[in-house]
Amino acid sequence: MRRYLEHFLDLCKNRIFVMLCGVIVLFAIIVLRLFSLQIIHGEYYDESITASVSKTLPVAASRGNIYDRYGRPLAVNTVAYCVQVDGSVTLELNREERKTLATDLTDWLWADGHHKVDSLPITTSSPYSFTFKGTDEEKEKQEKSWKASIGLEKKQYKLSATECLKYLYEKYDVPEGYTAAQKRTYLSLAMSDDRNLMALTLARKLSEFGETIDDELPLDTEAPYAFQFNGNTNREKSWKQSMLMKGKELNYNSRKTLDYLRDFFGLPEGLPEQLVRDTLGIRYSLYLKRYQQYQTVTIATDISDKTLAYVEENQDTFPNVVIDTVSLRDYPEGEYFSHILGYIRQMTESDYALYKDEVDADGNPLYSQTDVVGQDGMEKLYEKELNGVDGKVLIEVDNQGRRMSVIDSTEPVAGKDVFLTLDSKLQKVAYDTLESELRTAVLRKLTGGGKTYASSTELFTSMININHISAQKMIQAEDGVQKQVYQKLKQANPTFSPTQDDAVAVAKEFLIDGLEKGSISLKELMLMMIEQGNLSVTEEEKASIENGASPTAFIIKKLSNGEMSPADTGLDPCTGSVFVTQVGTGEVLASVTYPSYDNNELVNTFNNAYYNDLLQDGNTPLVNRPLKQKKASGSTFKMITALAGLETGTITPSTTIVDKGLFKDAGVPYARCWIYSNTGGTHGPVNVSHALEVSCNYFFYELGYRLGSTANGSDSNKAITTLNEYMAAFGLNDYTGVELDEYGPTMASPANKEKAVKTFNPDATTSQTRWTDGDTIRTAIGQSINSYTPAQITKYVSTLANGGTLYKLHMVDHIQNADGTLHSEVEETVENVTKFKEENLQAVYQGMYLVTNGSRGTLRTAFNDLPVKVAAKTGTAEEDKNRSSHTWFVCFAPFDDPQIAITVMIPFGEGSGTPAPAVAKAIIREYLGLDYTPTNSSGRITTGGESMYNENYVIFKGTKDGVTVIFDPEVSFETLCTQLEKKVAEAGKFFDNVKTSLAFKGRVFTEEEEETLLKIIAKHTTMEITFVKTENNEIKRLSDLLEKELAPFNLAKFHKGSLRNGQKIEFEGSVIVVGDVNPGAEIKAGGNIIILGQLKGMAHAGCKGMTDAFVSAIYMAPVQLRIADIITRFPEENKKGPKPPEYAFVQDGQIFVMALS
Repeated sequence: MRRYLEHFLDLCKNRIFVMLCGVIVLFAIIVLRLFSLQIIHGEYYDESITASVSKTLPVAASRGNIYDRYGRPLAVNTVAYCVQVDGSVTLELNREERKTLATDLTDWLWADGHHKVDSLPITTSSPYSFTFKGTDEEKEKQEKSWKASIGLEKKQYKLSATECLKYLYEKYDVPEGYTAAQKRTYLSLAMSDDRNLMALTLARKLSEFGETIDDELPLDTEAPYAFQFNGNTNREKSWKQSMLMKGKELNYNSRKTLDYLRDFFGLPEGLPEQLVRDTLGIRYSLYLKRYQQYQTVTIATDISDKTLAYVEENQDTFPNVVIDTVSLRDYPEGEYFSHILGYIRQMTESDYALYKDEVDADGNPLYSQTDVVGQDGMEKLYEKELNGVDGKVLIEVDNQGRRMSVIDSTEPVAGKDVFLTLDSKLQKVAYDTLESELRTAVLRKLTGGGKTYASSTELFTSMININHISAQKMIQAEDGVQKQVYQKLKQANPTFSPTQDDAVAVAKEFLIDGLEKGSISLKELMLMMIEQGNLSVTEEEKASIENGASPTAFIIKKLSNGEMSPADTGLDPCTGSVFVTQVGTGEVLASVTYPSYDNNELVNTFNNAYYNDLLQDGNTPLVNRPLKQKKASGSTFKMITALAGLETGTITPSTTIVDKGLFKDAGVPYARCWIYSNTGGTHGPVNVSHALEVSCNYFFYELGYRLGSTANGSDSNKAITTLNEYMAAFGLNDYTGVELDEYGPTMASPANKEKAVKTFNPDATTSQTRWTDGDTIRTAIGQSINSYTPAQITKYVSTLANGGTLYKLHMVDHIQNADGTLHSEVEETVENVTKFKEENLQAVYQGMYLVTNGSRGTLRTAFNDLPVKVAAKTGTAEEDKNRSSHTWFVCFAPFDDPQIAITVMIPFGEGSGTPAPAVAKAIIREYLGLDYTPTNSSGRITTGGESMYNENYVIFKGTKDGVTVIFDPEVSFETLCTQLEKKVAEAGKFFDNVKTSLAFKGRVFTEEEEETLLKIIAKHTTMEITFVKTENNEIKRLSDLLEKELAPFNLAKFHKGSLRNGQKIEFEGSVIVVGDVNPGAEIKAGGNIIILGQLKGMAHAGCKGMTDAFVSAIYMAPVQLRIADIITRFPEENKKGPKPPEYAFVQDGQIFVMALS
């Protein structure tokens, strides 16, 4: 034993023996470890491999809706089925599934005539050989790489091309009945990876079922698959680099880029181009989400039943393709409101930078990079309110990434609803009437003859200039008439290249020049427009053009029947805008821009081609004209000059000025009255009212000049300073305050003149920039550098109509929580009150009245068939001597009780008849609910009776306290019931399951009448009314107070109706007003003052020293409150929000205000 031990110790001295022992020990440890893993703990680890993991996913909140003032939907959500692909779910096709898919695709391709699908690197005929290219070494390397990719082992790398084909036939179960070419097509498909087979199959089936594939690939969805970067080469290059393109690849055109992407994603060669484009759209969308597990990609929305059934039936084959519901944004009124509402889409990088720091109450991010956000208009402005708060769902997924179950969830909180001040019916009437009148004007130019006649050459030149016949699309075309015309361009200019910087400008010039010289025919241009999709025609109509039918006559026909819009022609006038406000609140009722666009094309599935056409459209349909198109105001400005002269005492209402035609006092060039320029005549002696009636420029030149009168002559700076003060009083020095983005006004002033001159001539001298008398007199008629938007002009006219109260304009009325409760309300904001003398206002009002009713009024026949009086003014402004002047029209109505102010602005519209007054007339009819039958020019009859105001009999308004229903106090109770039932029936669903208080305003009802109204509401809604508050409650309190407190007085003055700015009541006893006292109005009473309405003006009770007098109102927010000799200003915080009736009284030498109880 000892001998063995000694021998072992000797061996241990041997290094080799020690190393061998170490290896044996390590091997034993490994064996034991494997035994433990596979035998002892095998079941445990097998379960671990297939164990699930949990993942938290967001649940999108329902976006809030947007409504008009009457609850009519403008932006809503609809639910639709969609097809989604979950890239995190592993797709593993079995042998049979792969064979079925490849066979189906092969049969379809060959049946459709596509026989060249072949990605095999083997010759097509025997004896077969490999087709790799390069040096022998490179070819050998490529061959080995390919053989490895098809599953051959190293020992099989010696197989010949023929043997490789045989191997592939067996591996992929190639159908024996196929021809050799069909077998190659089959193999090219079967050898594709699973994701490509899935994408190819889905793309084909979705197209077959008529679906539109949703994707983010920035290439048009139809040939020639142009880039969607709108010519931005930097964006194009950046995107290409993101797809790993480099070197010469960065200069690839769209079709070469499509080929690159086909190879990038491993699709077979020879596939139909449209199938490739659709398939790449799916693959690219998944590629963008490659780092976002458990996030699905939507590839088709609002799908048909056929698509739904196909996906459900093939769930086993494509477990990663699912049917889900998706919320789609819908804009029911489309182009009517697109500039106001905007649209939503998935956020960009700049959007994410803006919203990434927004968090909820728990500090969790409110937005992710995949969220949709508002991109313009109200959708963007109120994004945070509309968006809501996403919920969460904790899901369990298996090792394949497939969802197994829901562990926990948090419900999302829906977004808030936004209610606008706009009237959707009024908006549509304004838009449709404007388009109709412009259509008539354009047709008159094409058919009427005379100096305004537009020839065929002018028509087609206009359509080229605005890109409705697109030079850019022509140079990209690959066939058709466009290609033929492009070949003419190449012949005339051999060095021309579609990629040169000025390619589009050169091509456009070629088209116009060719049209004028006759080398390009009207027929060719017409067919180009049809090929570009800018004019829809039947096959018969297209054939008639090809066979020689007159293109101009064809366009006139299309224009007449409404298949073409006036904007499509590009002929003046074909654009315009309308803006309408309430004169006493600052609420915007309508804001129309024409032409417009359909925001439904930019939401859910963003139509890039449509958007690019909008960007290229020379009519600029994306511009919000009422807020962003500025023009000189022309003669619509003259009311400001008139009031400046009257209020400063420069003239009186009876002052006359003799029109001499040429005004010479302000230097050369002499200013002319328009009648002198047109006929050589004058208006003779006119006062201010008649000067407005006939729009006498000379009168206002003289008046503007006189405003600068001093003891030492004329001071132009004094005159313009005075005019600027009155411009500011009407808001022409600042933004309107409307919520949407707008351009600021350019008010004619010395500072703005200097700025304007130096913009074009930085080295201008003082003599060139100084203000002159000539500048003043031209400012007085709305010219010079005056430049305003229609919204700014409407704000001015509203202020004029209400007597001098300048309201901040607003389009949003209130915001409502998802449960129907009020979140916030926009309060009326008075920016300024100017107290004009009543006789001066009346002189200006009379002048505007004479415009439409005077014997010499510029619009004396335009409103003959309207049963209400209208105060109006027109204006023109020249911008381009080669085009007609811009036309302005402003008015307020009714003349005796102004409610709305309207501005219509038509660029280059002079000499086109009377489109603007016709638009205003339609708006007045709609707003006032006029239902009438005109008799003749000297008399009118109405047959509508109370329907004159039928849209406004009953108005619903959300407040912080609940829902208020405002009733017209003048009409019969039966009419109110009819109107209430109609409105509640239309909007009943918006009140369903709402728990709220209800207030009746506007008139007093008996208990029986109140019960009838409540029954009507209960009939059409499930509203739970917690409390009913009526005028009975409030007015009864005031009646009791009147009876008690007015006993000592035997004299009281009652005034029925509201007091507007500038109106004043003085009375030695008590004064009771059944109506509102608006800012700028004043009441002075020897006794008490009782206002059965809103007190927002000035009130002085006990003016003869009676300290026991009081002031009471249903809503008290006076500018100034005075009792006896004690004066107070009402705190601003007490002017906001709803509150009970209040009364003010004197105690201990101070004025106290308390609620009536």
